[in-house]
Amino acid sequence: MMNEQYWQRVRIRARELRSDGCTGVPNFYKDCCLEHDIAYRTGRDIDGRPVTREEADKQLRDCIQARSLFGKWSPMSWWRYWAVRWLAGRSWHGPI
Repeated sequence: MMNEQYWQRVRIRARELRSDGCTGVPNFYKDCCLEHDIAYRTGRDIDGRPVTREEADKQLRDCIQARSLFGKWSPMSWWRYWAVRWLAGRSWHGPI
């Protein structure tokens, strides 16, 4: 799990990109959603490394699992993973 400095960087960058967090669903695991939004809007992670849409979606799932009491069996992690895989393709902007 990333440290607080990492998540502060994520929040700052997400604010710059005008991220709304977990779009259309409750903001449970908001930092994970912000991190995912950065990847979707820029095609890069917080450190500027290129990421694919699939990598960004897996990172969202893994982030939620790391924070959930259910770990890799977290229903929410899987529900959100499949929701972005199936429904969010038009939101992907790729590398800028």
